[in-house]
Amino acid sequence: MMRSKALSSIIAWLPHGRSWMVLDRHRFTNEVLPDYFGHSNFESFIRLVNAWGFRRVPSGVDRDSYYHEV
Repeated sequence: MMRSKALSSIIAWLPHGRSWMVLDRHRFTNEVLPDYFGHSNFESFIRLVNAWGFRRVPSGVDRDSYYHEV
């Protein structure tokens, strides 16, 4: 999903490569979630992302992106 050029305007890695961000929540919910996760519930997706160990960046230039400390 993250490597798809077709989705780069919807979800993408930030230029530094340490975190990713949903750029268009509406399109992500309606187009990406059903295809990759079988539902269109954004909050459920975020719970899953958190369970995988990703954390949201709460402030700064990367605000609302998600990172994983690996």
